[in-house]
Amino acid sequence: MTNGSDRYEDTMHWAVEDLRRVMQPPRDGGDTVDWDALRAETGWELPADYRDFVAVYGQGGISDSIGILTPPFDGYPYGDHLLYGAEWPPVDGTLTWGSNETGDDFLWRCTGGADQWRVVFRPRDRRREHEYDMGMAEFLLRLVQSDIRPPLGAELELPATFASWREEERRRLDEEGGELEGF
Repeated sequence: MTNGSDRYEDTMHWAVEDLRRVMQPPRDGGDTVDWDALRAETGWELPADYRDFVAVYGQGGISDSIGILTPPFDGYPYGDHLLYGAEWPPVDGTLTWGSNETGDDFLWRCTGGADQWRVVFRPRDRRREHEYDMGMAEFLLRLVQSDIRPPLGAELELPATFASWREEERRRLDEEGGELEGF
Protein backbone atom coordinates (compact mmCIF):
# COMPACT_ATOMS: atom_id res chain seq x y z
CA MET A 1 0.00 0.00 0.00
CA THR A 2 1.21 3.50 -0.73
CA ASN A 3 0.73 6.75 1.09
CA GLY A 4 0.25 10.22 -0.37
CA SER A 5 3.82 10.57 -1.62
CA ASP A 6 4.02 7.09 -3.18
CA ARG A 7 6.54 5.69 -0.68
CA TYR A 8 5.77 2.12 0.27
CA GLU A 9 4.49 1.77 3.86
CA ASP A 10 3.96 -1.98 3.96
CA THR A 11 3.84 -3.98 0.76
CA MET A 12 2.53 -3.49 -2.70
CA HIS A 13 -0.89 -4.97 -3.47
CA TRP A 14 -0.51 -8.66 -4.31
CA ALA A 15 -2.22 -8.33 -7.71
CA VAL A 16 0.17 -5.55 -8.80
CA GLU A 17 3.13 -7.70 -7.66
CA ASP A 18 1.82 -10.62 -9.73
CA LEU A 19 1.03 -8.35 -12.67
CA ARG A 20 4.67 -7.17 -12.70
CA ARG A 21 5.70 -10.78 -13.35
CA VAL A 22 3.49 -11.17 -16.42
CA MET A 23 3.50 -7.62 -17.85
CA GLN A 24 6.75 -5.67 -17.74
CA PRO A 25 6.35 -2.21 -16.17
CA PRO A 26 7.69 0.75 -18.17
CA ARG A 27 11.42 1.24 -17.83
CA ASP A 28 10.93 4.83 -16.66
CA GLY A 29 8.44 3.80 -13.97
CA GLY A 30 4.95 4.86 -13.13
CA ASP A 31 3.51 8.22 -12.16
CA THR A 32 3.75 10.01 -8.82
CA VAL A 33 0.43 11.25 -7.50
CA ASP A 34 -0.07 13.05 -4.21
CA TRP A 35 -3.03 10.94 -3.12
CA ASP A 36 -3.63 12.88 0.10
CA ALA A 37 -3.83 16.19 -1.78
CA LEU A 38 -6.08 14.62 -4.41
CA ARG A 39 -8.48 13.39 -1.72
CA ALA A 40 -8.46 16.81 0.00
CA GLU A 41 -9.11 18.67 -3.27
CA THR A 42 -11.66 16.35 -4.88
CA GLY A 43 -13.15 14.13 -2.18
CA TRP A 44 -12.09 11.03 -4.12
CA GLU A 45 -10.26 8.24 -2.28
CA LEU A 46 -9.12 5.68 -4.83
CA PRO A 47 -8.46 1.97 -4.20
CA ALA A 48 -5.04 0.88 -2.88
CA ASP A 49 -4.46 -1.58 -5.74
CA TYR A 50 -5.07 1.24 -8.25
CA ARG A 51 -2.69 3.58 -6.41
CA ASP A 52 -0.02 0.86 -6.50
CA PHE A 53 -0.72 0.24 -10.21
CA VAL A 54 -0.23 3.96 -10.93
CA ALA A 55 3.05 3.98 -8.96
CA VAL A 56 4.39 1.01 -10.96
CA TYR A 57 2.86 1.53 -14.43
CA GLY A 58 1.32 4.99 -14.57
CA GLN A 59 -0.95 6.18 -17.32
CA GLY A 60 -0.62 4.28 -20.56
CA GLY A 61 -1.87 1.38 -22.61
CA ILE A 62 -1.97 -2.38 -22.40
CA SER A 63 -1.05 -4.10 -25.69
CA ASP A 64 -2.02 -0.99 -27.67
CA SER A 65 -5.61 -1.73 -26.74
CA ILE A 66 -6.68 -0.79 -23.21
CA GLY A 67 -5.92 2.75 -22.09
CA ILE A 68 -5.54 3.28 -18.34
CA LEU A 69 -6.41 6.70 -16.93
CA THR A 70 -4.79 8.40 -13.94
CA PRO A 71 -5.56 11.53 -12.00
CA PRO A 72 -3.49 14.58 -12.92
CA PHE A 73 0.00 14.83 -11.43
CA ASP A 74 2.86 17.33 -11.67
CA GLY A 75 3.75 17.59 -15.36
CA TYR A 76 0.55 15.86 -16.50
CA PRO A 77 0.54 16.31 -20.28
CA TYR A 78 -3.16 16.00 -21.16
CA GLY A 79 -6.39 17.89 -20.59
CA ASP A 80 -8.57 14.92 -19.67
CA HIS A 81 -7.81 12.50 -16.86
CA LEU A 82 -9.39 9.97 -14.51
CA LEU A 83 -11.37 12.57 -12.57
CA TYR A 84 -12.10 14.99 -15.42
CA GLY A 85 -15.70 16.08 -14.87
CA ALA A 86 -16.21 13.49 -12.11
CA GLU A 87 -17.78 14.54 -8.85
CA TRP A 88 -17.82 12.74 -5.53
CA PRO A 89 -20.03 10.88 -5.00
CA PRO A 90 -20.56 9.84 -8.63
CA VAL A 91 -24.11 10.41 -9.86
CA ASP A 92 -24.43 6.99 -11.52
CA GLY A 93 -22.28 5.19 -8.92
CA THR A 94 -19.41 4.47 -11.32
CA LEU A 95 -16.04 5.89 -12.33
CA THR A 96 -14.32 4.98 -15.60
CA TRP A 97 -10.64 4.01 -15.21
CA GLY A 98 -10.00 2.64 -18.70
CA SER A 99 -11.29 2.03 -22.20
CA ASN A 100 -10.24 0.35 -25.40
CA GLU A 101 -10.10 1.50 -28.99
CA THR A 102 -13.57 0.18 -29.80
CA GLY A 103 -15.31 2.12 -27.01
CA ASP A 104 -15.60 -0.60 -24.37
CA ASP A 105 -15.24 0.92 -20.89
CA PHE A 106 -13.73 -0.39 -17.67
CA LEU A 107 -15.21 1.15 -14.53
CA TRP A 108 -15.49 0.81 -10.80
CA ARG A 109 -18.83 0.39 -9.08
CA CYS A 110 -18.20 2.91 -6.28
CA THR A 111 -20.09 1.20 -3.47
CA GLY A 112 -18.65 1.09 0.05
CA GLY A 113 -15.04 1.97 0.80
CA ALA A 114 -12.65 2.40 -2.14
CA ASP A 115 -11.00 -0.99 -1.57
CA GLN A 116 -14.44 -2.62 -1.88
CA TRP A 117 -15.15 -1.20 -5.34
CA ARG A 118 -15.71 -3.83 -8.00
CA VAL A 119 -14.88 -3.74 -11.69
CA VAL A 120 -17.61 -3.23 -14.24
CA PHE A 121 -17.02 -3.95 -17.93
CA ARG A 122 -19.37 -1.96 -20.16
CA PRO A 123 -19.31 -2.93 -23.85
CA ARG A 124 -19.68 -0.11 -26.34
CA ASP A 125 -23.24 -1.15 -27.22
CA ARG A 126 -24.15 -0.48 -23.55
CA ARG A 127 -26.76 -3.28 -23.65
CA ARG A 128 -25.36 -5.23 -20.74
CA GLU A 129 -22.78 -4.57 -18.05
CA HIS A 130 -20.56 -7.32 -16.67
CA GLU A 131 -19.56 -6.97 -13.02
CA TYR A 132 -16.51 -8.70 -11.57
CA ASP A 133 -16.10 -9.32 -7.86
CA MET A 134 -12.51 -8.05 -7.80
CA GLY A 135 -10.51 -4.86 -7.89
CA MET A 136 -8.86 -3.28 -10.91
CA ALA A 137 -5.39 -4.85 -10.52
CA GLU A 138 -6.75 -8.38 -10.05
CA PHE A 139 -9.07 -7.86 -13.03
CA LEU A 140 -6.14 -6.81 -15.25
CA LEU A 141 -4.00 -9.68 -13.97
CA ARG A 142 -6.70 -12.24 -14.68
CA LEU A 143 -7.42 -10.62 -18.05
CA VAL A 144 -3.82 -10.76 -19.29
CA GLN A 145 -3.52 -14.35 -18.00
CA SER A 146 -6.72 -15.25 -19.93
CA ASP A 147 -8.44 -16.36 -16.71
CA ILE A 148 -11.42 -14.13 -17.51
CA ARG A 149 -12.81 -13.24 -20.91
CA PRO A 150 -15.11 -10.25 -21.01
CA PRO A 151 -16.74 -9.70 -24.41
CA LEU A 152 -14.16 -7.15 -25.60
CA GLY A 153 -14.91 -5.36 -28.86
CA ALA A 154 -11.18 -5.55 -29.67
CA GLU A 155 -8.68 -8.36 -29.36
CA LEU A 156 -6.16 -8.03 -26.55
CA GLU A 157 -2.79 -9.16 -27.86
CA LEU A 158 -1.03 -11.54 -25.48
CA PRO A 159 1.43 -11.75 -23.91
CA ALA A 160 0.46 -8.32 -22.67
CA THR A 161 2.76 -5.33 -22.90
CA PHE A 162 2.45 -1.93 -21.27
CA ALA A 163 3.50 1.38 -22.81
CA SER A 164 3.49 4.44 -20.57
CA TRP A 165 2.30 7.81 -21.84
CA ARG A 166 5.99 8.81 -21.96
CA GLU A 167 6.80 5.92 -24.31
CA GLU A 168 3.76 6.72 -26.45
CA GLU A 169 4.84 10.38 -26.68
CA ARG A 170 8.41 9.37 -27.61
CA ARG A 171 7.07 7.07 -30.33
CA ARG A 172 4.77 9.81 -31.69
CA LEU A 173 7.56 12.39 -31.69
CA ASP A 174 10.01 9.98 -33.32
CA GLU A 175 7.48 9.48 -36.12
CA GLU A 176 7.04 13.25 -36.46
CA GLY A 177 10.74 14.05 -36.00
CA GLY A 178 10.14 16.17 -32.88
CA GLU A 179 11.79 16.31 -29.49
CA LEU A 180 10.41 15.40 -26.08
CA GLU A 181 11.63 17.88 -23.51
CA GLY A 182 11.95 17.30 -19.79
CA PHE A 183 12.10 13.49 -19.73
